[in-house]
Amino acid sequence: MPPLSSGRSSSACHRCHKRKVRCSRANAYRWFQELPCRSCRMANQRCTYPIRDRNITVSESFVRSLEARALAYAPDASPSSGHESLRGSTAQGYQPPLVEDSTSEAFLARLKQIRQQNAGPVFPDLQDHDSSPSNPHTDYSSPSYDYVQLDFDTSHSPCSFKLPPYPYALALLDQFDVFLGHDFHWFLRKSFRRRLELTYRNPDSPQVKDRVWLCTLLVVFALGESYNVGRPPEIRLGQVVVPGENGSSVSGPPPGTVFFEHALALLKVRYEDPTIDQIEALNLITFYSYSLHRKRAAYVYAGLSARLSNILRLHKPSPPSSFSPIEIEHRKRVWWTAYCLDRMTSTETGLLPIFHRDQIELAYPCDEMLPLEDADEFSDGISLATQVQLAFLHADICETVKNLGDGDTAYDKKLTEPIIQQLETLRLRLPPHLSFDVEDGMPRAMQEMSNRSLASLYQRYYQCFVLLLRPLFLKQINYLLSNDAVNASQESLKYMTNICLRAARTNLLLIIGLRQCDRMTKFGFWESLHLFSGLTIVSLAISVNLRWPGSFDEKPDDGETYQTARCLLSEMADAGNLASKGQLRMLDEVEALQDVLTGADSTAFELFNLWDMEAWLK
Repeated sequence: MPPLSSGRSSSACHRCHKRKVRCSRANAYRWFQELPCRSCRMANQRCTYPIRDRNITVSESFVRSLEARALAYAPDASPSSGHESLRGSTAQGYQPPLVEDSTSEAFLARLKQIRQQNAGPVFPDLQDHDSSPSNPHTDYSSPSYDYVQLDFDTSHSPCSFKLPPYPYALALLDQFDVFLGHDFHWFLRKSFRRRLELTYRNPDSPQVKDRVWLCTLLVVFALGESYNVGRPPEIRLGQVVVPGENGSSVSGPPPGTVFFEHALALLKVRYEDPTIDQIEALNLITFYSYSLHRKRAAYVYAGLSARLSNILRLHKPSPPSSFSPIEIEHRKRVWWTAYCLDRMTSTETGLLPIFHRDQIELAYPCDEMLPLEDADEFSDGISLATQVQLAFLHADICETVKNLGDGDTAYDKKLTEPIIQQLETLRLRLPPHLSFDVEDGMPRAMQEMSNRSLASLYQRYYQCFVLLLRPLFLKQINYLLSNDAVNASQESLKYMTNICLRAARTNLLLIIGLRQCDRMTKFGFWESLHLFSGLTIVSLAISVNLRWPGSFDEKPDDGETYQTARCLLSEMADAGNLASKGQLRMLDEVEALQDVLTGADSTAFELFNLWDMEAWLK
């Protein structure tokens, strides 16, 4: 940890500089975060300081890791180039370390490797006939060791539950496949279906009674049931007193909750001896937790999945001598799924992730090495690789947004433009079967697809633009309210805010299209989040244009799009989606600002500043 700074800095914060007052810049750092100045603390305002370039000394290993990360973003690196490791290779300038980590086992493994490499006719006594060659750079499992066995490791509470009828089970699996099955790699698809059939055909089989399998199966049922669209018809014969009417409030659990609770009762993590099956179950549990708006629980489950993945060395290339091509690709895709979920949950909660990009040695998912007979076990590899790329960019966006402030717009453009270019490049490199123009709504060809995975991919893609650029959207509104027409009309600022508006509008049209073909996820957390983010931007653009026409590139039908999308958010809230309920309340606050934005009251700027934007900017 670096020493605390005790000197006084000569640069004032942005707020004091703008107001031309003396800045009592704090004289200490809390970890790596500078404390706000006295003026900003008393005014309860955000305190940011200009970033100054400094000459610093860094180690050669750190520079080498940065070079390896840069290789991942080289112009010829694309999701389709699946055989290239993200950290590059020795031929590309990356040299493996002397030891893989700081453990004694890694040191000994390297020592044994050196010993075996130098054993020969001159030193025959150095030959080790009892141990196979060990390479710390290609080990695919953690070193074994002795540990105390606990009864807790193997004890299970007795439980009994009924599976749904076989036709309904197949319907739930099919529904899971349509709505979520192709977004990430949850399990081997064909093998999962065969095992489900075995479960119903021979329920007494030892393979069926595996608790991890049953846990996974029940979470799939829970997810499949959560995508039930519409309420079942209710028929009343005569005068019937219905609970929930006459002012009483009755709300049942979200669809799939019963299956999910049974699954959690079966979950028993083998910390000392984990398996990939457990990671698959935890990944599914993570995703369903968002249907219940249990964001912290999802973060913990994703973190546990990530830790177990590390124990199994899934983040390292699997040696072909130990695994078949299908096993290698399966391990790789399970890890990438765990990585994406770890990133999604950490950025949503604002907490630290488990994985870091510079530690990744795996290639992107790829279909090219799969035997033809096993291709049905996997979804489209390029689609999953694109999800991974978006996870990378999403992490970069979250870091970039922290540095966007009230200062120079040119500096903001310098920060955001590289990410915009990477997003646009990613979009241009999509193969024809994934490339669609969706800015005017969902094309019919996409609506007629067998699953909605591509629509989810495009939602995440356009959400990246919204997250990156909506702080600048807010900056432009602040300029307008403070009658700063010069700054408000900057071409670079208007260019970036209009990209934000276009992305928000596109996501609304995508979700409206999904609703039209009965594929909107009423209990989907991410769908609700994308809907709310888009509604907020479009609402503000419409309100601002009423007062300052032409401030944003509004389309004639934006008002209709907004009202339709708002009804969808209300529909999700009425169905019991807790995330939608909270977002609907925040949207009411956004709409209440229309009087402020369109009024000529001199206190408009102060009123706007009083509105808490923290929840919206997260």
